[in-house]
Amino acid sequence: MDLALILNNPTDYSEEELTAFFADAQNRSDYMAVKLACQAERRAMTPVPDVDKEWEQFSEQHFAAQKEAINGTADKHARLKYLLAALGGAAAMLLAMLAYQHLMPKEEIKEQFIAMEYDDSPQNITMSINGKEEKAVAPLDSISFFKRSSESYTAQNQRENAAAPSGTRTLKTPRGMDLKVILPDGSEVWLNAESSLEFPTSFAQKRDVILNGEAYFKIARDEKKPFIVSTDKMNVKVLGTEFNFRHYPTERTQVSLVKGSVEILNTDNTPTAIILQPGQGANIDKQGIIHVQQVDTYAVTQWTDGFFYFQNQTLVTALQEIGRWYNVGVVFENTEVVNEKIHFSALRKETLQQTLDKLNQLLHTHITSKGNKIIVK
Repeated sequence: MDLALILNNPTDYSEEELTAFFADAQNRSDYMAVKLACQAERRAMTPVPDVDKEWEQFSEQHFAAQKEAINGTADKHARLKYLLAALGGAAAMLLAMLAYQHLMPKEEIKEQFIAMEYDDSPQNITMSINGKEEKAVAPLDSISFFKRSSESYTAQNQRENAAAPSGTRTLKTPRGMDLKVILPDGSEVWLNAESSLEFPTSFAQKRDVILNGEAYFKIARDEKKPFIVSTDKMNVKVLGTEFNFRHYPTERTQVSLVKGSVEILNTDNTPTAIILQPGQGANIDKQGIIHVQQVDTYAVTQWTDGFFYFQNQTLVTALQEIGRWYNVGVVFENTEVVNEKIHFSALRKETLQQTLDKLNQLLHTHITSKGNKIIVK
């Protein structure tokens, strides 16, 4: 008997011939092999079917016939036709699932940690007055709002005259830029990248400012008017001193004292009974508890001299700082090294690639850049 003819026109054979043929195990095996080969050839030229849909259709078309055959309501010829159809359908189902698995793209699913996103907004220093429209300021190294009785203060490269309506000003630095600000009382503030400082146009009544981001303060002494720096986590009060205040949303808020003394306040300016001495720092945890510890003031202030400096810092903290300066996202494909501690220093004026090359010399993992992202592999 011709297998091809059985496949294409089984009704050309009598029921007795077909029954005798399929009674032999080798014949059944040969039939299935040829059936699979024909199916494979046809399906190689057609799109991969929807496996779930094919199975549903197969079930609807053949399970009813199977039940009818079992109940004895169909004749022998119908049962034989069902057997052939079932074998062909099963083969089709097998081929569909194999083809589906073979043709589906085999992409390895990796757990990733996105530590920082790229910021596609315009990167400019901006200033707003009384909370109104932010206006871009020409790139500056420093800007002064301090008036002397004789000659006005001249900034390092450029300065902006302080004449403007009374009220408050808000200066914002973008990623990749820092700025020195001379306040109306002569206090000096170095504002780090992606930071903002809100302050009054006049310190006649009080000396209160609001910080977001990071700043290094060198406060002009005035015992009658304490200087208060506020954040939404904790505040500090000083008379005349130097300190670094870091308040980014992804990190613990921390103040580090370099000279003089600093009193830690709650956000409503009530005392906490914590007064820092030079070389001490205070940070606040998620539960609102303030912790005091010794700090390396050299390490925390190196950014004001144009350096990245990370001493026993986690890799994620270091890369967030680097990403903030070069305005790139940070993605950890290797999440096991997120909290690896590093000691690292580099010039901020170097290129991103130069910084990453130096960092790779220290680590067991590999850090690369692609487009607007740093990728840790």
